[in-house]
Amino acid sequence: MTDFSGARKNMVECQLHPCGINEERVLDAYNNIPREKFVSQAQRSIAYADNDLPLGHERFLMAPMTHARLVHAADIKPADVVLDIGGATGYSAAILSQLATTVVAVEDQPDFVEHAKAALIDLDLLNILHFDTPLQDGDKKHAPYDVILLNGAASVIPKSLLAQLNVGGRLCYIQRDSADDVCGSATMITKRSDGHCDTKTLFETRGHFLTGFVGEAKFSF
Repeated sequence: MTDFSGARKNMVECQLHPCGINEERVLDAYNNIPREKFVSQAQRSIAYADNDLPLGHERFLMAPMTHARLVHAADIKPADVVLDIGGATGYSAAILSQLATTVVAVEDQPDFVEHAKAALIDLDLLNILHFDTPLQDGDKKHAPYDVILLNGAASVIPKSLLAQLNVGGRLCYIQRDSADDVCGSATMITKRSDGHCDTKTLFETRGHFLTGFVGEAKFSF
């Protein structure tokens, strides 16, 4: 039988900490949330492997190190409201729930939403609102958000999604210019007080495109 507690500890010590993630709140979040609950029974033994795990519907559970580096860069504060886009079976929302006051999770696959809600209820995580809606639409009702996290790659960020960012808010995702690109760049967009945005490349990585985020232009302002 797999020692999930040990695997979780190894993930934090061997994957997250060596890549510069040293904030205790972030490390504790990954130590506290059982990743194996968010994959199929057949995948549980490899839940903590350092690679993306296929979940179906051409969607993937992001590799722990990539996800953690994006979350760490977002610098989530306890009072922040976070929008989690394309978190599939709910692992990302569970992690974010340990760091923010409220997480709004949007997902467009009903079976993922069902899995996520069941897992999150089982873990007694009560600060997550889950909605079955197109990923690129975000959720205007609960905007503005201090942080928006895309669980995958995008070549275009819709103007309507950027409008849901609070002043000083950060949107973190993997930038890929086209489906032909093998690699991408983890990227953070920060909204200024004048409504314009600054863009920062964080690190090189791989990522699978999210539905609705593939286009010809990098941004749509």
